[in-house]
Amino acid sequence: MKEQEIEVSAGYIHHIVGVMKERFGKDAIVLFHVAGNYECFLEDSALVSKVLEIPQELYLEENGAVIHVTRFPAGELENYRKRLTVQGYATCTSETRDENGTHILKIYEP
Repeated sequence: MKEQEIEVSAGYIHHIVGVMKERFGKDAIVLFHVAGNYECFLEDSALVSKVLEIPQELYLEENGAVIHVTRFPAGELENYRKRLTVQGYATCTSETRDENGTHILKIYEP
């Protein structure tokens, strides 16, 4: 399956966030580089929204499951990461790109 053909679903979001938290620690805030933004989902979305005072958006509603996203421009990563670190939060990023070099919502899995 080509990367751009991956179907984004509530289950997929839970899966990729879970894998990243297994790799980097369950308390790490997972930031996905997607196009020109960084995005976070699930509990991380609510936390980042509150700490950084950025509104959450509805990302996906599927079979009664609602997934929210908090996103910010990629150019703000270091500023926002520093603010989160000062508040005691660890962060990790997913920098996966498609064959055209565009950052996408995916992680590398063995």
